[in-house]
Amino acid sequence: MISKQRIYEILDGAVRDRASKICEITIISVVVVNVFAVILDSVPEIHYEYKDFFANLELASVIFFTTEYVLRVWSYGAKYRGQPGGPWKGRKEYIFSFYGFIDFVATMPYYLQFFIPGMDLRVLRVLR
Repeated sequence: MISKQRIYEILDGAVRDRASKICEITIISVVVVNVFAVILDSVPEIHYEYKDFFANLELASVIFFTTEYVLRVWSYGAKYRGQPGGPWKGRKEYIFSFYGFIDFVATMPYYLQFFIPGMDLRVLRVLR
């Protein structure tokens, strides 16, 4: 089982090793694929033909980015291990950081559609 400290190191890039590089390349690749998907999905003919594919890709991406966000929040607890405030200090630091905010906003449009059905959140998808 991978430790909280090791997950923190991999996701944060705190240690420049093979696992960190693979993680970074994977995240960048998923972002690039999503950018292309949003561009292609905006073309009516392509959307009509491949709408199920784009919906499945979006679901897989949201699951991926939600997992990344949860792992980052959880693992940031290791950053201040043994210090006053401990795990919650690290978690709060990440949640309220610029990147933590971006990661949160990246997945929120997908979940908002469940709470506010019929709301067109494509503009927020582009921002994601």
